[in-house]
Amino acid sequence: MRIAMISDAHGNLHGLDAVLADLDQNGPYDEVVYGGDFAFRGVYPAEVIERIRGRGYRAVRGNTDELLVEMARDGDYQLSITDESQRHTPALQLFDRWALERMTIDQVDYLADLPLRIDIAGPDNARLTIAHATPWSAYVTVLPDAPEEAARKMLDEPNATCAAYGHIHHAYRRAIDDRLLTSVGSVGAPMDGDWRAAYVVLTNDGQGWDVEFRRVPYDIDAAEASLLASTLPERETIASELRRASR
Repeated sequence: MRIAMISDAHGNLHGLDAVLADLDQNGPYDEVVYGGDFAFRGVYPAEVIERIRGRGYRAVRGNTDELLVEMARDGDYQLSITDESQRHTPALQLFDRWALERMTIDQVDYLADLPLRIDIAGPDNARLTIAHATPWSAYVTVLPDAPEEAARKMLDEPNATCAAYGHIHHAYRRAIDDRLLTSVGSVGAPMDGDWRAAYVVLTNDGQGWDVEFRRVPYDIDAAEASLLASTLPERETIASELRRASR
């Protein structure tokens, strides 16, 4: 079995299109799954959503997707927050409003209907769980050096042999006994010092899950130009972060 997971485009259509082309070149896959955070803080919120929908990829919802839906529905939406501090500040809500002005009601409904997690049965029923941040919340942050208890919960809660997630914009792998925990990095806003778009390919040949990390260069000059030509708040800062792949 061969599963590709891409995540966290954050409105960066240039990065997403490069990854989609790389997927086409290096397939086939049993499935491609999108890990959430489609639109927030990027120039092409609606276009990113339509790229994923148009290909028929299954997807999970991210924390910023939930917050967009909540704002669009005037609070009439149940968030998976575990603490009120996980909500967007007024400054971050400016990005939410900017994205929503460019999205349709149908696109908001699409985000609202996405699940928190997707479970895939691999060979010998070796379950792969895909989520944005954790299987129980789109907000909780599990870093590469997270305590053992937190790392184990990522696998134990869904009873998974492998758990793959986005959210932290930093790709890594971690062995937990004979199981695998991995973060896939970010398509549109890597934060690990490498500006190239990141995604993973998860494989299982009957001997358990393994992960291949892929990095894809894209036209970062065009991405920067689109940012600077837009009315997106803090566009100069975002363009600089895009090149440095850090904040």
